[in-house]
Amino acid sequence: MTGITAIIKSPLNSITIYLEIAEIIKAIGLIGIGGLLKSLLDYLIGVKKQKAETQHDFKQPRYKAIILQCYIFIFYDKERDRLQLSRPDLKTKEDLYDEIYVEWVNMTLYASDKVVFAMKCFVQKPNQKTFNSLILSMRKDLYGIRTKIRTDDLLLKSTKDKDGYNIT
Repeated sequence: MTGITAIIKSPLNSITIYLEIAEIIKAIGLIGIGGLLKSLLDYLIGVKKQKAETQHDFKQPRYKAIILQCYIFIFYDKERDRLQLSRPDLKTKEDLYDEIYVEWVNMTLYASDKVVFAMKCFVQKPNQKTFNSLILSMRKDLYGIRTKIRTDDLLLKSTKDKDGYNIT
């Protein structure tokens, strides 16, 4: 009440009080704008996080399926029966190659550039080295793992025991 009385009675006090009220209004405005900015940033970060989680949740099973298809392609003679159990529609190695090619085309929608290029190398020259490069690219894309593993580190020297199992 005294502040209102001071505005009426004294021009100097009214200016001082007016500035104080203006500063209070500005502070309230800043808090309101700050709150709005924070809410907007929280929303944008939440949307980006949800989009990344959705993309990751989609990538992981796709990458696993692609890895298995590529593995079976490389070791087709040994893994043909497994393919027939999981994908009876793929009857020949050519059918499997066509499926891998389609996976490469589809992955351009969701995979990182490095994975797309690694898959392209595999499609062009399917062998264990290009397969290992693809695996490492997918691993980095999914989990951002910094690794010292190289494609050659994943190659196994094939020494077989009497029953035909790899031993090293």
